[in-house]
Amino acid sequence: MRNDDTIQSDVLSYFTSEFRALEERLKSGGLDDYRERVLMSQKISEAVHLLSPYVRSDPRARHLVRTAESLKKNLLSVREIIVKQLLQQKEQQTLLQAIIARKKTTRQMDGPC
Repeated sequence: MRNDDTIQSDVLSYFTSEFRALEERLKSGGLDDYRERVLMSQKISEAVHLLSPYVRSDPRARHLVRTAESLKKNLLSVREIIVKQLLQQKEQQTLLQAIIARKKTTRQMDGPC
């Protein structure tokens, strides 16, 4: 029985570290491609399936499954992607306006001689 507890603990530790690393990657903006997010979400679903035997007996496993489901929801959320695209468009628009304003001031300085 002791060996089973060790294996269970190792499995939970492994998935905990994997989910934590994936969450950090998501927060840092390392998952911009939506296809990659969907693939990661599918892998999380597989992991949750593998964790299912432990959920009844171990509260850590239940907590880990809830964390995984929350992470999956965040991965599939397109809100972050849309906000990032809008910010990029705003930055491009601001840059374009600055270039146009600079050209106008240059033309005014060169003006009619």
